[in-house]
Amino acid sequence: MKKDLTTAIGTALIGAIAAFFICNLFLGEIQPVEFKTVNSNITTNLTDPNPELFNYKALNPTVEVYVGDCDEVNQYGECIDEASQENQ
Repeated sequence: MKKDLTTAIGTALIGAIAAFFICNLFLGEIQPVEFKTVNSNITTNLTDPNPELFNYKALNPTVEVYVGDCDEVNQYGECIDEASQENQ
């Protein structure tokens, strides 16, 4: 039993050493890595969104696209005109 344990440990040790050299053969030596840093000029200043691109009154704050002019909008940001009233 002692001989089997010694054989198993010896086989594992020889396998680990062989794996190390085979990996170095295929992968090559470890080369130093250079990291680039990002210039972090982050400010806490916030600007208001452009009202032509952002509809703050709507449930979904993206601007709805209207064909033609829209003079009045309801509480959800939808256009109120004669054509939209006829469709309902």
